[in-house]
Amino acid sequence: MNVGLVTLGCTKNQVDSEMILGLFKSKGFNIVNDPKQAEILIVNTCGFIESAKKEAIDTILEMAEYKTKAMCKYLIVTGCLAKRYKPQILETMPEVDLCIGVDEYYKIDEILSEFLNQNFLNHKLDFTKRIVSSNFPTCYIRISDGCDNRCSYCAIPNIRGRFKSREMEDIIAEVEDLASQGMQEFCIISQDTSRYGYDIYGEFKLAELLQKLSKIENVKWIRILYMYLNEITDELIYEIKNNDKICKYFDIPIQHASNKILKLMNRRDTKEKIYEMVEKIRSIIPDAILRTTVIVGFPGETDDDFNELKQAVIDLKFNKLGAFSYSKEEDTPAYSMKNQVLSNIKEKRFEEIVGIQKNISLKNNKSFIGKTYEVIIESISEDEQYFICRSYMDSPDVDGRIYLKIDENTSQNVIVGEFSKVQIIDYSEYDLFGKLII
Repeated sequence: MNVGLVTLGCTKNQVDSEMILGLFKSKGFNIVNDPKQAEILIVNTCGFIESAKKEAIDTILEMAEYKTKAMCKYLIVTGCLAKRYKPQILETMPEVDLCIGVDEYYKIDEILSEFLNQNFLNHKLDFTKRIVSSNFPTCYIRISDGCDNRCSYCAIPNIRGRFKSREMEDIIAEVEDLASQGMQEFCIISQDTSRYGYDIYGEFKLAELLQKLSKIENVKWIRILYMYLNEITDELIYEIKNNDKICKYFDIPIQHASNKILKLMNRRDTKEKIYEMVEKIRSIIPDAILRTTVIVGFPGETDDDFNELKQAVIDLKFNKLGAFSYSKEEDTPAYSMKNQVLSNIKEKRFEEIVGIQKNISLKNNKSFIGKTYEVIIESISEDEQYFICRSYMDSPDVDGRIYLKIDENTSQNVIVGEFSKVQIIDYSEYDLFGKLII
């Protein structure tokens, strides 16, 4: 049978999808990209915030149409929404034949064996048998799952459970396998990457893991995502500084800069600690790229609190910043907090933060003019006018790009999926433009 899968949500979910496809492939199923050709359609859902839930429901209904107008016989819903709202999905969406939440992945072989009347027993989700879906030669390595931080706005611990690291040997084996297949950029991900190893080794082990991964043949870039600021040790900073294979890129979500709001969010940081860590990283690694996320409109956020956040964005001048309006999520402490902020105020504050960051990004990008960077040639633009590239400064999916004009010179010397050197010659608010250096 032909199996098609739609992935929604974060890259951690993407890794689950890749393992699910790997499981079906190992049992002789055909993997197809066109839903019209799929006899089994899987929607791997996100259920983190309201917009993600809406997208998941819309996608399930869209895929359900293929049961009447194409080959689809079975519609399976997996992932976070399936964990969070399984009874509601099965009750309100009769088109859905099977729901498998993230909490049931450990017995997915039993569930599929019974549902499809085929023997999946002892065929588990396996990190080393994934069908990688990211742009070659980039892949994601999930080093842990779950979260113990219990931020008051976040449903992830309810969905994914307690923080649980993978054994270091398992991660190394996975990277060795993927590197042997030609993967060269490895993005290290989890809900809380900087906590890696604490639960099984009794201490933070990310720096040691990075050191071991960097020694694997064919590994070229290692990029760390989702680090918690208060867990970034000096050992980790210096490992990033001194290890040529680790991108000098710090993804550190601060979420806010008002100590009052940080406390209500149940964050362990303070404004003072945020400033101190940013200054420390930049003093040790001057060319470090810092990325963060912030939430506006959290319950109880006054104009004064928001002004503190604005000032921090202005002062700290993050190279990359993602802003989000607070999403009221059931089963979280913040859901029932008093002084919920009105939607129009949240929207206004969101736009203000985005506007401030746009100016910061423009000035940052201007400073790169004349500098030369090694880049991954990621793809070709839709209008076929540019090669789309990324340097160490740009994370897949969320950051800007470097655009390289396609001409006779680049056509002869540039190959998608390989590395080249580019000098920056122009800039915009979020993207850079370069010329090829041979």
